[in-house]
Amino acid sequence: MQYITRGIPWTEAQTQEFIVRQMRFFSERGFCLWKLVLKSTGTISGFCGIQDLEGTNETEIGWWLAWEHWGKGIATEAARRVLTDAFSRAKLRRIVAIARPENAASRRVMEKIGMVYERDYVHRGIPIVLYAISPIQWAKIGKVNF
Repeated sequence: MQYITRGIPWTEAQTQEFIVRQMRFFSERGFCLWKLVLKSTGTISGFCGIQDLEGTNETEIGWWLAWEHWGKGIATEAARRVLTDAFSRAKLRRIVAIARPENAASRRVMEKIGMVYERDYVHRGIPIVLYAISPIQWAKIGKVNF
């Protein structure tokens, strides 16, 4: 939660609200943040998926990983699968990702999955960078054909 909630872990109630909200998003929109389960142990390592970017008309991809799973390629692998689903099944026309400028790891994931930097701006009072990708860009990097 270092870059998500200014490093403040969620309470049990906030975690339960998050789970209920994701279930509602999937029911209403057909997409949400998915739990990431390690094949080797069956434990949850984090989340990755798409959701509406609050306060905008954009749909964002995001990933949250427990710190012990950082740097192992899990976010990149999960994000690639999410983009394929977002463009092929959900038929979305654009996906964005946001991060704090100092979050170099998330910016690297964005670049590895073919997203392109668009701009800096302030979202909910926090300076962020915004990257984006379209189905055409995704297809051009050889990940999927539409």
